Amino acid sequence: MKLRFYIFAALITIIFFGSCVPPRQLGENERLLYKINLNGVEKSDPNRITALYQQRPNRKVLGSTPYLSLYYFGLKFFNPEKKQKQIEEARIKIDNRITAAGNDSSQVNRLLRKRERKLARKSRRLEQGNLFMALGEPPVIFDTTKASATRQQIAAYLLATGFFQNHVTYTTTEKNKKVTLNFNINENVPYTYSQVNYVIADPAIRHIIDSTRAQSLVRVNQKYNEETLANERSRIELLLKNLGYYQFTKQFITVEPDTSFEQNRVRLGIIIANNNDSLPHQVFRINQVNFKLDASRERFGLVRDTILYNNIYYLAYEHRLSPRILDKKIQIRPGQLYSLNRTIATQQQLTGLDMFRYINVSFLPTDSSLTAIINGSPSRRFQETTEAGISYSAGLPGPFANFRLRVRNIFRGAELLEIGLRGAAEGQFSVEDNASVITREFGANLAFIFPQFLIPFRTNQYFSGFNPRTRLNLNYTNINRIEFNRINNQLTFDYIWQKSPQLQYVFTPLDITINQTDIKSSRFQESLYVTNSNQELTTYGKSFQDAFVSSMNFSVLYNSNNYNHTLDATYLRLYLEEAGLVGSMFLNENYNNLHVFEFGRFIADYRRYLKLSRTNFLVSRVNFGIARSVKQNDYLPYDKYFYAGGGTSLRAFLPRRLGPGSYFSQQYDSLGVGITNADGSPKRNIYSEQQGELLIEGNLEYRFHIFNVMNGALFTDVGNIWMLTPDEDRGDKAQFKFNRFYKEFAVGAGFGLRFDFTFLIARVDIASRIYDPTNQPGHRFLPTSSDSGVPGTASEKAAYRNLRLNLGIGYPF
Repeated sequence: MKLRFYIFAALITIIFFGSCVPPRQLGENERLLYKINLNGVEKSDPNRITALYQQRPNRKVLGSTPYLSLYYFGLKFFNPEKKQKQIEEARIKIDNRITAAGNDSSQVNRLLRKRERKLARKSRRLEQGNLFMALGEPPVIFDTTKASATRQQIAAYLLATGFFQNHVTYTTTEKNKKVTLNFNINENVPYTYSQVNYVIADPAIRHIIDSTRAQSLVRVNQKYNEETLANERSRIELLLKNLGYYQFTKQFITVEPDTSFEQNRVRLGIIIANNNDSLPHQVFRINQVNFKLDASRERFGLVRDTILYNNIYYLAYEHRLSPRILDKKIQIRPGQLYSLNRTIATQQQLTGLDMFRYINVSFLPTDSSLTAIINGSPSRRFQETTEAGISYSAGLPGPFANFRLRVRNIFRGAELLEIGLRGAAEGQFSVEDNASVITREFGANLAFIFPQFLIPFRTNQYFSGFNPRTRLNLNYTNINRIEFNRINNQLTFDYIWQKSPQLQYVFTPLDITINQTDIKSSRFQESLYVTNSNQELTTYGKSFQDAFVSSMNFSVLYNSNNYNHTLDATYLRLYLEEAGLVGSMFLNENYNNLHVFEFGRFIADYRRYLKLSRTNFLVSRVNFGIARSVKQNDYLPYDKYFYAGGGTSLRAFLPRRLGPGSYFSQQYDSLGVGITNADGSPKRNIYSEQQGELLIEGNLEYRFHIFNVMNGALFTDVGNIWMLTPDEDRGDKAQFKFNRFYKEFAVGAGFGLRFDFTFLIARVDIASRIYDPTNQPGHRFLPTSSDSGVPGTASEKAAYRNLRLNLGIGYPF
């Protein structure tokens, strides 16, 4: 309670002082631009209009301006004259050393570079001020010139979107040297097209345009819009470039609107002119294709060897890549009409091989023919990648490291060999004495990736445009915990193809995993059995039995974002898995003391990245998963269940400890008797993992820029797991029921920092529970005034009730 009070008090203090903008800090004729109002926008996009503002008020938090207050606070301790004096002293000092160096050109050049770096660094400090000034924002002084320029840009935007009779004015109101700027807009009636006429001198192009009029972006009764017209010009240019018009550009297309015939109507003329010499545009065919495989290497006195394969010339000093493989990736062929789409596809397909640092496709025109020249710069054959970082869990830091070696063209057929090693340590709570302990994980994998489908029949011609690949992967994982040691051996055979850079499919017809677990702790061994029974394993205990899992799966991944998550984008991953088809046909239920599993599993992960401004995003996520054994009263392997809580799930809850449903695990003594709190309520065991067969999660996160590489986030997490099959050990509370599941969603919220260092993103999240469905009724909304259902010792209470800290690498989603 005290911690939450202090946080609340600090927030109120920041807001109070942030709302105080001292007028005495401003000059006599200076006014602070405090707010901008946009009035009268009915049919236009207000976001497009606000993007035209020449000035923007200082950022606000809950109506206050803390960034401005922080800047003023730093300004009190900043002495620009002193900084300028330091710059001059540094310049004089280095200039004296340059003079002393005399004719030593090496020393002089080194000192010149040093002077440039040092003065640039000190100049930035002079410009940005001290740390508080850099974290804050300087006051935005209202400028009438910029307000007038903004008014003109808004009027021009409205004109470009069909509001030819718009009227834009601005007014200001002032109070305590704070200016509120009001833009008042009268859009009036937009102009629409009464006619759309194409005027084309070239009869061949006229025929093409007439036959594709259904694809036109401009239609009668549509509102006039210059952006749509620009897109129509680009559409026509691409259409013609894909039909052999290599030298055609949209500069030959002009647009002439005429508003003189009807009120609020436009007669639109789209004119496609001939060449500058008034001759029809030339259609080009590809005469020859030359592929220079080592364009970045030049050996004087040597001539590249040439191989002709399938009408394409391959040139290299030493042929290390099979022309047969490269031929499947090249979409441009002799005799074809020039096509920009096929040119881009060729470049993408060859780049997707990961054999070249870059691929460039150019054309040499001769009369009506083209010679295609593909230049490739080979990548290094051996490439090493090392990653390291740290996570934070159960009050302990956990370092991790990954090493990957990639060997290219191992069999001279553009194959890839990947060797990976990984190691990690992670803090977890022990079931022995509830202490924080380190869990160690070590893994290795060996993968072969082939640039085509390895199948006994011919489909590569159909899939050649989808960057088909086959991956054979061997994976070994060793998890060493204080309670058990678990070894996973996995073999997968995958077919991978991409319809576009954003859309990828993976079909795995063979996924074989052998899990072997060695229980090291007698206390943990006891926890795997039903209470007061030494014979019957719990559902959780059964999942630790040695297992043989043979499955096939299919996944679809659509991701329109980039690595740094800076685009307005959508992410969707669908995953379907079926296990046991091979095992049930050829193996007994227990094969060599390995339990053979049969189950189905489905996961849907949807994320929406909504870009509110250049640096502000609202990110939402819905994660759904369901897994069910095919055999009645059977169970799932340990790693096929779903778990809730942790840094990428519900961040206010302990990792893998939430749920299922409203169930919580009670602590028992050595005799199997349940332990209770002082008020008689069951004492919670927060240290045992809880698994479920159904997962429903939702996350909402507002991301914003703070300073330099530092970004902030406010988030809310909602979700839980449930069991679908009867669980005698955990009872009815763990089951999914339609009439109550919505009451069993756990809720947490918090604040986070992200440090974007370009090569990695470090994340710190602090979260607090708001609603815990596993608490006793009446104590589920937090904070609660009672300790009912909460562990009684000070260390347990701290682990369960206080704010939770999560450290990680990358975004949580």
